[in-house]
Amino acid sequence: MNDTFLALLSAVGGGAITGLTGVWGLHVKNRGSNEQVYAEHTDELFDRLDKITSERDDLKEQVIKLTAKVNEQTKVIDQLNKQMGELNIKFDRLEE
Repeated sequence: MNDTFLALLSAVGGGAITGLTGVWGLHVKNRGSNEQVYAEHTDELFDRLDKITSERDDLKEQVIKLTAKVNEQTKVIDQLNKQMGELNIKFDRLEE
């Protein structure tokens, strides 16, 4: 009976150790594979990031230039509205 119990305990313990070792081995292997995938795509991701950053900077410059143009045109429109108001006043006086 004692020998049977030891044999059973040895089999179960050995199976558990083998199973845990297998799970640990898969975990280590997967971690290595993931790191390899990241390493393979890191350069590509940095290139894309650089491109997007450059495009953003170009768009910022365009926005600054367009904002300046809008401000200039707003001043011109204000001046023209003022002139139109003055001309309307002169026209109204001529009609009197």
